[in-house]
Amino acid sequence: MRPGKTTLAALGITALLTFSPACIPAQTADQSSAPTIKVTARETVVDVTVTDANGQPVHGLKQSDFTVLEDGKPQAIRSFHDYGVATPSTPAIPPKLPPNTYTNLQPAPASIAVNILLLDFVNTSPGANPGATPITLQDAIGMQHQVKEDAIKYLQRMPSGTRVAVLAMTYPGHLRIMQGVTSDPSLLIAAVNSLEYNTEGTPSIEMTLEALKQIASVASQIKGRKNLIWLSYGLVAMTDPAICPPCDLWAREFHQYFGLLTDAQVTVYTVDARGLYVKGSSLEKSEEMLSQESVAEAGGGLAYYNSNDLETGIAKAIENGSDYYTLTYVPPGTQYDGRHHTINVTLNPARPGVALTYRNYYYSEDPAKLLPKPVLDVTADAPSAVAGNMSAAMSRSMPTSTQLLFNVKVEPDTEPPNPTDPAIMGALDPKLKNKLLTRYGLLFELPVGQIAFKPGAGGARSGALTFDVAAYDSEGKMVSSLGQTYQLPLSDIEYREFIQTPFQFFQQIDLPPGQIFLRIGVLDTVSNKLGTLELPLTVGKRPPAPAVADEGKASK
Repeated sequence: MRPGKTTLAALGITALLTFSPACIPAQTADQSSAPTIKVTARETVVDVTVTDANGQPVHGLKQSDFTVLEDGKPQAIRSFHDYGVATPSTPAIPPKLPPNTYTNLQPAPASIAVNILLLDFVNTSPGANPGATPITLQDAIGMQHQVKEDAIKYLQRMPSGTRVAVLAMTYPGHLRIMQGVTSDPSLLIAAVNSLEYNTEGTPSIEMTLEALKQIASVASQIKGRKNLIWLSYGLVAMTDPAICPPCDLWAREFHQYFGLLTDAQVTVYTVDARGLYVKGSSLEKSEEMLSQESVAEAGGGLAYYNSNDLETGIAKAIENGSDYYTLTYVPPGTQYDGRHHTINVTLNPARPGVALTYRNYYYSEDPAKLLPKPVLDVTADAPSAVAGNMSAAMSRSMPTSTQLLFNVKVEPDTEPPNPTDPAIMGALDPKLKNKLLTRYGLLFELPVGQIAFKPGAGGARSGALTFDVAAYDSEGKMVSSLGQTYQLPLSDIEYREFIQTPFQFFQQIDLPPGQIFLRIGVLDTVSNKLGTLELPLTVGKRPPAPAVADEGKASK
């Protein structure tokens, strides 16, 4: 890896609605185990959540139980799938590991759906909520703090295997990837913790809608259902022209962009960052509740509001979005007519107390002409190495690769340095050369049965493993990296000895103080199989003495 090779971690949206340029690594073939729904260009996908009177999911329904109407006319259901029924699988249960030791073995997915937490620090900033009582600085910080705190509470308790990504809208109008899709709570919590409060006050309907358009573009690249859990306030400005007369100009765009989200199989759940409505008039409170419901309805989801327990709202949204049925049908006509069309889904026969949640309308417009090119790099599938190049997989926030499984012990060194060691381990960002650095040791361990070898004469074999480490700061900028390839030319006798015990390899890298996201990878260059993982580290300001170790030393 070369220093500075990284994916985009921040998207700038300016007042002119332009995006900063990005260099996005090429993506490899989709590796998701989610079933694929093949659709035609004009096929409409509708995700339907079915719950009983207690809010619990209803399973076991068949395609024949559903009736779909478009503009009041019955439509033939083309395909049907119940994603609430767990697919039998052998769960990957990470073993109990020693302190500071990590594995890239992943838990079995809790659901096919991908959940996107959108922390909206734009519409919760000072001065937001135009047309109603403006948000004060104190209230803005309070709301943003509550959003972070309750998001972290949920992440600490979320079911194993829940797939979550964290995006944020922040000053001065940035849509940022805080963390890509992962089931690792420690990574998600560190990402949320690293988000700074927005105290500048730059609310913008135009910018908000453009951010949603970009999220739709990103989500369209991820197969299957996505749940967008939008923690925000001040949505009245987007939905009620009586409160914000100029907002009427955005009505068409509002429906267009939410149509793009639903076309990308994104269901929108709103969680009101305001909490309990203790301030403002009764009219303001009712308008805010209606706005939350309007936004959720446009996105085919539900609204959670008037509660200080945002954690429960997040949990309910993710739970609701994990059990659903997907129906598809071919709408009448062969052309996009740009018109508003209603969707009505019912059960036949009707079931008392059973509720259906789904998108109930769409505008017939060609998404290919409206969706911008994705400039955020979010994927639910781990990139593979391409011809021995693992740079895409080593980028910040990429999902964990598990083609090659390994354990790694990561901890700061505490012993005197080896006199032969370089002054700095790793390709450190030159801007950090005067920082007090902490030297970390990484001890890898791999089962030898995973390592591929090329056969040679007389029973000889040759293999090679590349060990790669990339350190990123909280803004997603690479601050240091280290890559080493260890050759394994073995005679027949050496090979027989080699396979008796696990293979170990030791590396060291110097890290600057602060929040660091450490990306770690191992590539078998013979088989091209890859394993990666990512760890959040809080590096202290004063480093301990470095340890004695030979950089790049392998042991058996």
